Amino acid sequence: MVPFLKKRLTRFRRDEGGSIAAEAALMFPLLLWTVLASYVYFEAFRNQSVNTKAAYTISDALSRETEMIDNTYLTSLWRLHEFLTNSAHDTGIRVTVVEFDGGDPEVQGDEEYLVSWSREKGDTHGSFDIDLIEDSLPVMPDGETVIVVQTWVVHEPVFSVGLDAFEFEDFVVTRPRFAPNGICYSHNGSIAGRICPVDS
Repeated sequence: MVPFLKKRLTRFRRDEGGSIAAEAALMFPLLLWTVLASYVYFEAFRNQSVNTKAAYTISDALSRETEMIDNTYLTSLWRLHEFLTNSAHDTGIRVTVVEFDGGDPEVQGDEEYLVSWSREKGDTHGSFDIDLIEDSLPVMPDGETVIVVQTWVVHEPVFSVGLDAFEFEDFVVTRPRFAPNGICYSHNGSIAGRICPVDS
């Protein structure tokens, strides 16, 4: 009996087989969190890319216009942005036409950016302020006009992995393609109520 027991104990000591249930139970929560976190961060980057592309789409559409922009057209652009981003929250867009005034070349710092018109739809966090975006505007020649499109969309992660809901904001500047002096705006589409850049 003793040799048999000794033989069994020796075999047990040398046996390297076994169950990994304990290790699996310890590692499974971490593995699950890693998979969920990867999905959440991938979705965040994907939604950021979608919002950026939506902003460029709207900006490109505006840059091709030669006629007046009215309230109905801006509402359609906002609905397009909501459709492209597919957000569960209200999105926001702001369209602004900015003109550069070179001022007196003999006077240092006489140049300035002038807002021809600015309109927003949806949740845009307040009215437009040229001082907040002046540093982001490109260098422009005297009398040049650009279209500034700003978009906002809230992203809320599907799973809670330490990433709270936050907002994507995009800023796109485009030069008008076919209306070099800029495009006009009229709330109801009437010529009498239109707002145009200075040199239009």
